[in-house]
Amino acid sequence: MSDLTRFYDQLAPHYHLLFEDWDAAVRWQGAVLNRLLGRLAGPGPKRVLDAACGIGTQALALALEGHAVTGSDLSPASVERARREAERLGVEVAFEVADFRDLSRTLAEPFDVVCALDNALPHVESDAELAAALVQMAGLLAPGGLFLASTRDYDALARRRPERMSERAYPDGRGRRRVYQLWGWDENGAGYQVRQYIVRESGPASETLVFTAHYRALTRAQLSAALEAAGLGEPEWLMPEDSGFYQPVVAALLAQATSSPAATGLGSLATCRRAKDGAW
Repeated sequence: MSDLTRFYDQLAPHYHLLFEDWDAAVRWQGAVLNRLLGRLAGPGPKRVLDAACGIGTQALALALEGHAVTGSDLSPASVERARREAERLGVEVAFEVADFRDLSRTLAEPFDVVCALDNALPHVESDAELAAALVQMAGLLAPGGLFLASTRDYDALARRRPERMSERAYPDGRGRRRVYQLWGWDENGAGYQVRQYIVRESGPASETLVFTAHYRALTRAQLSAALEAAGLGEPEWLMPEDSGFYQPVVAALLAQATSSPAATGLGSLATCRRAKDGAW
């Protein structure tokens, strides 16, 4: 993934410019994800691994909500920036440079939650690499632990094959900042090349930053099948109107090694909820 590492290394100093107010977005995501973890994994602080942490958007968000967070990413520049942001915000997060296809080389402790949010998994181009990544992440979950990922809604996008994502414009110092993407779809519709534009305008002058990466249009059925093959329980998909998050979220539990009636169903979030509600 050398091209992908280069993409995120180059984007790291500018990543916050994709947001109107990155600090506000961090705190908003923290509140939303904290509620989601309480709903899916029970109340109280959790040991969380953000396995695609980037500059720390979700890792810092969850740490600010009181969780014990470790963040890892394959981009050294992103991890270094995440460390600086943690120091600036006065929050403790352990950050490591690690590819989520080979996490066990760097990380060992079990986590209550392992997540790969913000459309990270569609960077993995092949079924074999996706399987390797999910096995690595599942292997770091404690029994009964929760896996959480989010992606774009590729079930809909692959049908429409849009070529441009809607432009956003924000105040930027004495000018404005425009952020948009152009998409070039593969001939078979299974993926697309993204050109991410950040245009900073100040009077007649402007600066244009362009970053390019490829994504796989990973459908919900494809990702669900890969999660179950990796040893996780039946996945549950939560759309934004249900989760409160801005992308579709998939959640799955690692079954507990016990023969109790409630625990045998812990491979399924729906069954787990029935057990908690006393439906047994």
